[in-house]
Amino acid sequence: MKIFYLTYFILFTNTTGLFANNINIPEDAEEISLVAKYIDKPKVNEINIGETIIATANFSAFISSEGHLSEGTIDCKVTAYAAPGRGFSCGFAQMENVSGYCVLKDKDQDSLVAKLECSSGATVSTDVRCEGRLDFMSGTGKYSGINGTARLHMEQIFTSGKSSIEFLGWWRLPAKNL
Repeated sequence: MKIFYLTYFILFTNTTGLFANNINIPEDAEEISLVAKYIDKPKVNEINIGETIIATANFSAFISSEGHLSEGTIDCKVTAYAAPGRGFSCGFAQMENVSGYCVLKDKDQDSLVAKLECSSGATVSTDVRCEGRLDFMSGTGKYSGINGTARLHMEQIFTSGKSSIEFLGWWRLPAKNL
């Protein structure tokens, strides 16, 4: 019986992963794909309450991908909650839930604000990462009036190394002056 549930879980996880790579981009929107490398390891201020850890963290990353935000930066301030993995945690040593806000700036210093939410997750090809979403909320300059969303893939806050933050999704940029 355990083998049946394990097989079902593995098949379900891999199937949802295949479908998750498809992004429905509205007709009036543009695809955004971004990779940024952490400048330093996230700075984490932890408070332990029994086995649970609550923390505030901030991190910065340099945008290495091409596009509107090329050569820009991401600065994020988040609150993270971590507890030991139990039950359906798939053997993860620690489950994390992270939420907060990021400011993305391009090389011209125009910026946009995005809400970040993610939780522990793993894929077949990678280690445990924080999987979630970014919602583009507002911006300045050429990003004033922006909206959109993206799937987020980044290091866990409490166990991070010097790595990357990646997202893939869509946004609507404001109309340019005619």
